[in-house]
Amino acid sequence: MSLAENSKNWRSGLSLAECNRYMLTHQIHCDVTFRVGKEGKLVRAHKYVLSCRSPVFDAMLYGDLAESDDIIVPDIEPSSFDVLLRFLYCGEVNFSLDTVTSVLYAADKYGVDDLVTTIKSYLDQNITNETVLIILESAKLFNLEDLLKKCKNFIESDPFPVFQSSSALEVTKETLTYIISLDSLVMDELEIYQFLIKWSENQCDRVGMEKTDQNIRAVMGDLIYSIRFHTMNLDTFVKDVCNREILDAQEKLSLQQVIVGSVDKEKTKFKFEERTCETFCVLRGERKDTERFWAYSRSLPDCIEFTVNKTVRIHGFVMWGGRSIPYTYTIQGKLFANSKEVSTVPVQTIEKRESSDIKFTIPLPEPVRLVPGVRYRTWVRLEGPESWRGQNYRSSVTEHGVEFVFYAHSGKTNGTSHTRGQFPGFVCSL
Repeated sequence: MSLAENSKNWRSGLSLAECNRYMLTHQIHCDVTFRVGKEGKLVRAHKYVLSCRSPVFDAMLYGDLAESDDIIVPDIEPSSFDVLLRFLYCGEVNFSLDTVTSVLYAADKYGVDDLVTTIKSYLDQNITNETVLIILESAKLFNLEDLLKKCKNFIESDPFPVFQSSSALEVTKETLTYIISLDSLVMDELEIYQFLIKWSENQCDRVGMEKTDQNIRAVMGDLIYSIRFHTMNLDTFVKDVCNREILDAQEKLSLQQVIVGSVDKEKTKFKFEERTCETFCVLRGERKDTERFWAYSRSLPDCIEFTVNKTVRIHGFVMWGGRSIPYTYTIQGKLFANSKEVSTVPVQTIEKRESSDIKFTIPLPEPVRLVPGVRYRTWVRLEGPESWRGQNYRSSVTEHGVEFVFYAHSGKTNGTSHTRGQFPGFVCSL
């Protein structure tokens, strides 16, 4: 007795999707055979179901050039082909980030637009620091422009945790080239370079290659030319780049000359376009106290402490200027992270002559990345005339999705606190 006869009541009370699932699972009346994957796993199915759901299968099974023998499918793994079939038969969706690319390939190959749309929606809703690179690779591979743009914007908004993710070292060279070449990737070039070394070492491990500087450079190939070495200061370049043989002697010499401004950039293969970033001001308050002033006769520093809830880069401190024009200040600045000095503005003189200069900015030598979980302290010592001062500052400010929470410094200072005094704002970028 056949399986169909033995189960003559199986159709009773079942939906069409349930019937299709039953027929596929129990291989009832199958009339087409596939050999799937590199090992050619035998998979049986039904022409009518496939042709109804896929124009590619319809042409393949009922068109003028319809195939009569087993259909060979070497480029799709059996597990992904099974996901495709179960979607066609009963609308089941069963994939994960580990399998989504291969399932998307199968759906795209056979023109199953509903499944492609479902996968795009899934990817769009699951972009995180851990997944964005995997999703970006799928977006590039299948020309999903909207998804690619969303991944790009996500990386640009906060690249450091993306590069720190466990998936970053597994990204393909093509995808890494795309990311590192972005002029809008605002990240410390030394950090990008150090990540590139780790990625190359991981590639060496995967093929059993010794992790010498020469092999690391061979793995990097032209990727190395996307690092904007010219933006590093000379001390950093000599200490952290020239200490290894990843760049050759001529490249090191040429880049050192570019850094100090004494060579034609066209003579090297490296990129010299500046990475672009949108800076913005984080203002504690713009209201100046017109009745009282801020004096600096005691030579004490003004300080304020703060935390952030999201990674952001700080470029400088906004300060109140002199009450009378013109004015001149001798300034010195510092930035501390958990009481450790991380940036120093050397002693220098600033002079302002315009009536609009009620504020001025003290730029840091290089932007500093601020991260959650760290308590930061700005420190500025001014010598000069009385300045304006702020009042009724807000204790927390949110700009561009980053929350800054301010605290008074407990040490001996010139009097600035979370409610009054200096530091009306900071210049930052994402």
